[in-house]
Amino acid sequence: MEVMLDEGLLTKLQAAQVDINIHVSVSINITPFVARQKVNVLLLDKVGTGLFSETPALVAAAGCLRWRVPVALALPWRGRLGQVGSIDVDVQTGEVLADDNLIRDLTQRANQLAASSAS
Repeated sequence: MEVMLDEGLLTKLQAAQVDINIHVSVSINITPFVARQKVNVLLLDKVGTGLFSETPALVAAAGCLRWRVPVALALPWRGRLGQVGSIDVDVQTGEVLADDNLIRDLTQRANQLAASSAS
C-alpha cells in the first residue's frame, strides 16, 4: 500500500531538513477494490466506455484519508493509452469525490490522448 502526501502541503515546504511524523487513526470502511468499482460505475454513467480505474493509492488530503484512483484510457484497437487523471474516494464513507468539472477535464484529456494516438 502506498501512502502519499497532498501536493498542496508539499508545495509549502521550503528547502530544509524536514522530519515528518504522521499519525492517523481512522476506520477504513472502503477497500481499494470497492473504490475502483465505485469509480468505474461513475465513469460508465458519466463518460461511457474507454475510461477505467487502476490500482488506488491511499493519500492524506484535506484532513482525511482517501483512495486516489487513477483513471486511464484504453481503446479496443490500441489497448491502454495512458492515464488521464484520478478520482478520490473517501475511505470511510465511500463518497466519490468527483464533480462535473473533474469529469469534463478527464473527458477532455481522454479525447486529446485518443486524438494524439491516432497519428
